[in-house]
Amino acid sequence: MKHVDTGRRFGRRIGHTLGLLASMALAGCGGPSEKTVQGTRLAPGADARVTADVDPDAATTRLAVDVVHLSPPERLEAGSERFVVWQRPSPESPWRRVGVLDYNADSRRGKLAETTVPYANFELLITAEKQSSPQSPSSAAVIGPTSVG
Repeated sequence: MKHVDTGRRFGRRIGHTLGLLASMALAGCGGPSEKTVQGTRLAPGADARVTADVDPDAATTRLAVDVVHLSPPERLEAGSERFVVWQRPSPESPWRRVGVLDYNADSRRGKLAETTVPYANFELLITAEKQSSPQSPSSAAVIGPTSVG
């Protein structure tokens, strides 16, 4: 009889252990990821916190960007007035505009509110620009390119 009780306890322990491992695995799979990207030589003190919440089923990413210690665009590139965020799914693809950083010169911080990118994996680039809707990025890169997803 004692042998049966030991077997049940052992079985319960295995069940609990497997349940714990499964819940740990699920906890590690979901939710947004965050990474910090340092500025380029043009903006060496800048740091960007990139938050990406990938939906692999829809092959999309909810993206938010927060850049700190970012000098005003006109100081980085003559005539520039804003910072534009770009994405592309591969180095062979053209850059596509994602949006414009909401930049505060007093705090030297720029933010891109949460937006959706139509890819699960892509490269991200932030440039100083003279207009808010350029056709392609200028050479004044302040962040990136860096991979997301």
